[in-house]
Amino acid sequence: MNSKAKKYICLLPASLLLLVLSGCQKEPQMTKEEYVQHLIEQVRSDSLESYVRWMEGMGTRFALADNNREVAVRIRNRFIAFGYPAARLDSFYMTRTFREITYSTWQYNVIATLDGRDHDSLSIVGAHYDSYAADSDPFTFAPGANDNASGVAAVLEIARIIRKERFRPKHTIRFVAFAAEELGLHGSLYQAAEDAAAGKKIKMMINYDMISYLKDPAARPWHVNIIYYDNSEALRNEAARLSTVNSTLLPYSDNTSFDRSDSYAYFMYGFKALFFHQSEIESTYHTNGDRTSVCNFDYCREIVKASFALVVDKNY
Repeated sequence: MNSKAKKYICLLPASLLLLVLSGCQKEPQMTKEEYVQHLIEQVRSDSLESYVRWMEGMGTRFALADNNREVAVRIRNRFIAFGYPAARLDSFYMTRTFREITYSTWQYNVIATLDGRDHDSLSIVGAHYDSYAADSDPFTFAPGANDNASGVAAVLEIARIIRKERFRPKHTIRFVAFAAEELGLHGSLYQAAEDAAAGKKIKMMINYDMISYLKDPAARPWHVNIIYYDNSEALRNEAARLSTVNSTLLPYSDNTSFDRSDSYAYFMYGFKALFFHQSEIESTYHTNGDRTSVCNFDYCREIVKASFALVVDKNY
């Protein structure tokens, strides 16, 4: 047992008499700040890189490609391997015209859930897993390393660490890999509508989209763009404070792309959401050059640490 990861443990007795006299006592617990630091320091650059290489190796994750369900199943199985045996696919039907051809397909969000101590609300940690390349046939090749295997890597790494450390959050945490974002936020719009219809109380939705590119890694400080919405400015301020304390990043907010990723779907249904995004856009965006070689995983690690701190802080 890792005593740092437990709020309370029983002290081992020096003798039976001491046990009788003193009984089971409480050990001073870590502060919330110390526990946040304990968890986020376990984020590993090599783990993030391994997830991105794994997803790039699928060839394409384009939503209309024949392998779209296979991709979802593989991501679900990774959650299962991390200790989420109830990880599942949530399917929805989508009709979409692409390059003058209309397609009707089943799409699959991937969901893994960690129950909280209270069942009053939940936090969502998500990223889209589909990819797109405009300069090639996306049905056969769209590597999507930074966009958005890097975002899914963040979700997977947080899920891995939380499970490994046996963290039991105050509120339920739901990890989601969204389908068909590149074709119009379909996966998140479906999921947010389902949550709204079910009356779910969502404390926050954290979204990752393109979090591993730096034009000049040697230039400091590194920045992170925390995009927020009309109802989430206070949450953004908390995220910025925790980013400053728990990472090397300098947070700022440029909301220009507020409606271009899955967090916007949750905002549209009245939920508080934040969108963590890199500070620059690479020239390989939406091309077949979006490969692991454009990613900086030390930078990606800092963004994951910064946002992970918020997830733990709000669920301690």
